[in-house]
Amino acid sequence: MLGDMAKKVQVRFLPDDKTIEVDKGTDLLNAAIEADIYIDSICGGRGKCGKCKVIVQAGDVTAEKTELLEPGEIKKGYHLACMTRAEGDVEVLVPEESRVGLLQILMKAEVVDAGKLDPPIVKFYFELSEPTLTDNLSDLDRLKRALSDHGFEDIMGPLPVMRRMSNLFRKSEWDVTATVVEDGECHELVHLQGGDTSARNFGMAVDVGTTTVVAELVNLSSGEIVAKEAAYNKQVIHGEDVLTRILHAEEEKDGLKNLRMLIVETINYLLKEMMDEAGVRRNEICYAAAAGNTVMTHLLLGLNPAHIRREPYIPSANFFPLIKARETGIKINPEGYIYILPCRSSYVGGDITADVLASALHKTDKLSMLIDVGTNGEVVLGNKDWMVSCSCSAGPAFEGGEVDYGIRAMVGAIEKVTLTTDLEVRYKTIGDVKPKGICGTGLIDLLAEMFMHGVIDRSGRIRPLKIPRVRDGPEGKEFVVVWADETRIYKDMVITEVDIRNIIRTKAAVYAAATVLLKTMNYSFDDVEQIFIAGGFGNYLDTRKSIWLGLLPDVDPDKFRFIGNGSLAGARLTILSKKSKQEAIDIAKKMTYIELSVTPSFFNEFTSAMFLPHTDLEKFPSARELVI
Repeated sequence: MLGDMAKKVQVRFLPDDKTIEVDKGTDLLNAAIEADIYIDSICGGRGKCGKCKVIVQAGDVTAEKTELLEPGEIKKGYHLACMTRAEGDVEVLVPEESRVGLLQILMKAEVVDAGKLDPPIVKFYFELSEPTLTDNLSDLDRLKRALSDHGFEDIMGPLPVMRRMSNLFRKSEWDVTATVVEDGECHELVHLQGGDTSARNFGMAVDVGTTTVVAELVNLSSGEIVAKEAAYNKQVIHGEDVLTRILHAEEEKDGLKNLRMLIVETINYLLKEMMDEAGVRRNEICYAAAAGNTVMTHLLLGLNPAHIRREPYIPSANFFPLIKARETGIKINPEGYIYILPCRSSYVGGDITADVLASALHKTDKLSMLIDVGTNGEVVLGNKDWMVSCSCSAGPAFEGGEVDYGIRAMVGAIEKVTLTTDLEVRYKTIGDVKPKGICGTGLIDLLAEMFMHGVIDRSGRIRPLKIPRVRDGPEGKEFVVVWADETRIYKDMVITEVDIRNIIRTKAAVYAAATVLLKTMNYSFDDVEQIFIAGGFGNYLDTRKSIWLGLLPDVDPDKFRFIGNGSLAGARLTILSKKSKQEAIDIAKKMTYIELSVTPSFFNEFTSAMFLPHTDLEKFPSARELVI
């Protein structure tokens, strides 16, 4: 007889009206994952972030004690999904504030001219001569003879292609199209088709982000983007940031295998959507390139990421060979290839290599800086002759973490904020619906407006103003951004002094990282001729307000250039041009990496940047008038 733990129970989720059967004792977060319901869980179910709040409306559960729930919430039946286990059939309401909604995913990627199209996958149409008693070459030798006329000598193909060859040649009456990979030392026949299909040569570019994944389907014969799709990275159910996912890979049974499966599932979902949209078949896609940070790259390939988080912070690999698609599970032509853009270090990954490639920083004579802000802030400084890079742990404040009402850029997130002279709040939400939280760009706007109107001082403390929006809360003073009756969550949406401190810490880390790179090379911000801002968060920044806070340097606004999703643009370049692919390799080899955690000056610069906009107001002349 099966033990008690093998008993199955049912968990019903509202308002989705989805019911899932799970083992007794399963926590509600994992039950939601199995039901394909996304609940916010920045810490990956470790009971630390307090974001996965649900209301148990009926049924038998056991819950661990937590200080992350307020007494009033406990009375209303609130539980943390990750710390609550189903002991019998359960009915659970997932409230609006805990639901991961439709993200505003940055799909815009700078369309950089790759120059002459020279993709690593090429297709040739042949009218082969029929064999005779006097011309009795084998089928493969007959094809090799034709390919030699195009400069391909002694090319071979994998066994699955050779098995199809003889019947295909005869069925197509010797009119065939050969698909050949020509990438570095790899020269291989990967696909054969009857008739002339040389114009149908497709590749896929993928930005493997920590939170979202964006993909493009590209016609390699013309350079045209024929389809584009984006989605959550399914790994978010196991944590928002890379360190949480490394821990999951280390500590959970089959953790690494599970994370690899989830990202492959995400990519395959996007691939199918694009194929359906563009009318492209799987076997017509014989090459793909993927760019992601170092941890995401390891998880995609199933490489052990454990040592990335331990000093001296060494990845399993930074450069990767061409990989057969069938070895990865990515469902392009199984005999096709996947190219992974190279990383520079544990925290400067292939996405930054792609950013540099897309910005052409590596080709310019101008002293240039590239900044990519996410949970980590990556900075590159240099030009065509040299490049230095670094990464700082910016924290998740700009992506919804460490801020009570912070959420990712999704429908219902406040993305723009202004304050009137009488301190009333005007805001705009993504989707133009009632707000459920504030995303990163909204937080930047909010703090800048509060600073500009004297609501907060230079240290981020809320002034004791005699207005209803300023009040005492559980964590000290707080400012009411939106009153409860205006929200989708029916709570006063506030920002606290603790929230503000976390945001200041994030902006200080990014600014300090950029400053350290400049000082290391004996430059200042005044010497920088152009600053590229990459990534989804950066694309929506208000430059002026970012300067007021001290996130971006106080330089001529014309120096800033927003390149959008540089990771995707860089990946696209490598499937369109073998030259661009080689440039990506050269970029990763050329970049010098500075480890900030062992750079004494970083702490000093970070401390100096922990004020608004900075301890040294001379660095921010345009913000001096805001200081009260």
